[in-house]
Amino acid sequence: MGCFEIWALWVMVTIICIHADTSEDGIQAECLGNRVQFTLPSSLSAGSHLEVYAVNNTHTVFLTPHLAAQCGYTQKLDPWGNTIVSASLQSCFAENQGDKVFKVAMQFKLYEITTLSEKVHEVFKTCSHTMISREILCEKNFMEVSVRNALPEIKMEPVKEWPTDIPNLQLWKILLYTPGEKAFQKDTLQAMGYSVYTSPTRLVMRSPFGMAENFIQNVDNVDMIVFKSVVLFRDRWIMTLVESAAACPINGASVEGQMIYWHVPLHITPLVSSEVEILEVHLGVNGRRFTLEEMVNRNYVMTITDSHIIVEIPIGAAYGNYKSHVLNEQYHVSYNIEPVLELLWKEGLDMTSYKVLFPITTPLTSSQLQVKDYTQPKQKVFDVLLGYFLPDVELLNITFVSELLTVSEIINKGILLQEHSFSNNTKAFTLQVPFSDPQVQIKNFRLDVTTYTLPLVFGFAIMPEHTTFAHSIVLEASLADIVLPQAEGSCNEDYFNMYVQYGTTPSSQIKIKLGHMELNNTILQQYQYHSNETHFDIIVPFLSPVVAFESVQLAGIMGRLDVEMYDSLNNWSFREFSLACPFFVKMSECFPNGTITVIIPKLESVPHLHPGELSLRDPACKPYDIEDYFAYFHFNVTSCGTTRKFVGDTMIYENEVTWKKDEPLPQTSENPETEYRFMVSCIYIANATQSMIFQTVSHFKEPYADVGKGELTVSLRLSKDMVYRLFYHDGDFPVVKFLKQPLYFEVGMNQSRDSRIAVVLENCWATLTEDRESKPRWDLIVDGCASPKDPEQTIILPVVADERVDIPDHFKRFEVKTFTFTEDDESSKSENATLARRVS
Repeated sequence: MGCFEIWALWVMVTIICIHADTSEDGIQAECLGNRVQFTLPSSLSAGSHLEVYAVNNTHTVFLTPHLAAQCGYTQKLDPWGNTIVSASLQSCFAENQGDKVFKVAMQFKLYEITTLSEKVHEVFKTCSHTMISREILCEKNFMEVSVRNALPEIKMEPVKEWPTDIPNLQLWKILLYTPGEKAFQKDTLQAMGYSVYTSPTRLVMRSPFGMAENFIQNVDNVDMIVFKSVVLFRDRWIMTLVESAAACPINGASVEGQMIYWHVPLHITPLVSSEVEILEVHLGVNGRRFTLEEMVNRNYVMTITDSHIIVEIPIGAAYGNYKSHVLNEQYHVSYNIEPVLELLWKEGLDMTSYKVLFPITTPLTSSQLQVKDYTQPKQKVFDVLLGYFLPDVELLNITFVSELLTVSEIINKGILLQEHSFSNNTKAFTLQVPFSDPQVQIKNFRLDVTTYTLPLVFGFAIMPEHTTFAHSIVLEASLADIVLPQAEGSCNEDYFNMYVQYGTTPSSQIKIKLGHMELNNTILQQYQYHSNETHFDIIVPFLSPVVAFESVQLAGIMGRLDVEMYDSLNNWSFREFSLACPFFVKMSECFPNGTITVIIPKLESVPHLHPGELSLRDPACKPYDIEDYFAYFHFNVTSCGTTRKFVGDTMIYENEVTWKKDEPLPQTSENPETEYRFMVSCIYIANATQSMIFQTVSHFKEPYADVGKGELTVSLRLSKDMVYRLFYHDGDFPVVKFLKQPLYFEVGMNQSRDSRIAVVLENCWATLTEDRESKPRWDLIVDGCASPKDPEQTIILPVVADERVDIPDHFKRFEVKTFTFTEDDESSKSENATLARRVS
């Protein structure tokens, strides 16, 4: 053996190794009668692209499937991935030495794409074989007949009338029987895919299976494909013919239980014309003959009847193999074996050797895959075995819910995936996945139990065909490891502070309802909150719509915040929590000019109350503004049925906010109240003396003021309600309001403590954009008064001292009903106005 390295122009390395018989690399070559067989071990070809070439002296020919059948070659893979190439000793490219010694050479090219390398193995085998009168070979892809040509020898004295030169017979014409007779030239026949070869002593005819000129003949209930020909040889003055025929079975095998029965006709009528004498019968597998001892030890049975040779092969017998298949997306297996039957018979003086290699595949049977779940929930790891497969099955990937991972990707993620091989030539795969893996689905069918689910789809390929199939399983384990979420809270001056601890339930599954409203991203933007994977806290103003008002006293409102937590995945309610607190709210305010303002909330005890249905004693006096849960009244002490009475030096003005359902509802827990009353009182001192301190200045002196310069910070803020306790911040804008809904503005100096300074609101106007000089504009306040164009749209409100306002002169308040701009008019009602102001 010798090896040589050749560098190609594109930097591919080619290594050529020449072998005879068994090489150092393990390539085997053996003579099997009129065949030679080469075995390329899988260790050489694994991971490489293989090409097989026939070698004739210095020439190599790539063996396509069509050329291999025409020239007498077969190629297959065994279950272990070894490549087996067989050739007839009289194949197209064999070296023939006197029809007695034959040399067959092969070349195997292996291409390694990743390393751009090419390795070439050349191997040859020389076999001696004594030919008899006729030899017939039936392979899986071709049939071949080799006959002695029996051309006559001229042994006579020349006469004057005859030519004196020795005849030189040449192949003239070939007749094929289909079964009708058709004549062909040799070149034409070979172009069609047949092979015609002559030597000084032999004629070899070869036909691939499935050729148009073949025909099928039934012989003793076995269909046989027949290739029959007559070859005509001639010279100028003599002609002779050579008959040849080959017949190969295409069926005759059957399966009964766990036994294969193969019937071969004893008298193959297309090949014989009279009674024959059977001299030898041999049985083997994969081209090799069995000894009688081997047949007995492996439970092979051969029986000869008057009409057939019957071969019995147990399914699973030695030298056969199981093969994986996919049928209707399910895993199936078959048993494959290639028995060889050799007959030697005598017909007259002629001997015939008949050899048939007959691949048998049993019908597909479903192989139920087994799933063994070894999961121990307390270990929090899924542990599963999936089997059992034949060695030709490879695991390609696993789909975890929606993520497909290859085997290498799974191992790189740290997931334990293993392949296990067993002594019965099967294998299985084990997989271990922690419960904490993101692909594991977590559900709670009970509040105190967590169910872990892992859907898996295993993707397999059957080699070498690369036929893919999948098998799905769902792993499930339950574990009592739940810590339920819980809520707690506290009350501040004007808001609730709620705190929720999620427990072990994922925060993404927990939904929280405050009052009647389920929290989402849109609603949460209205509140101050903080959330992470473990807890959630939120500040809820007591005037928020989610707060239920239980009762109203002169001192304020009793508010209650209900919190409900539930599992959105399983629709389970965990627990409810309620927190009730009193909040001081100035429900009414009496102004020195005789104006009274009242804010009335909707109580939980009157669920059917609509704030717009409230009125004062005079039913015509309705709220001047309403919201979903509040009604706002603004009236004078001399209107709306307000009464007055004197008590000592005081005047007491009283009115009443009332509601009564026209059609009383039945008294139930859902309709507890059908009436609503709220008394409003204002007390004024009738006789009071106010002291004033003033100083006079001599008229002889002109008054003057010290000239000074400075900067004072003045802010314009929008209140959330008419009591000016809660204000919108920069992040709350834009604020959505309905048409004609009032906006409460406050202009003030928060930094100055000088009571000698006062804020005077001269002018205020609205524009469409933030540019205060843009057009159009609409005046709201002009020279300190409501705009004369629409005096009812803007209301100047008084400012009195309270816990927030120490110096009322530092603030100015006014109310503006929401409006919008139009193209044909300078204003109408909407929230899209930008207020610009000039404050001094």
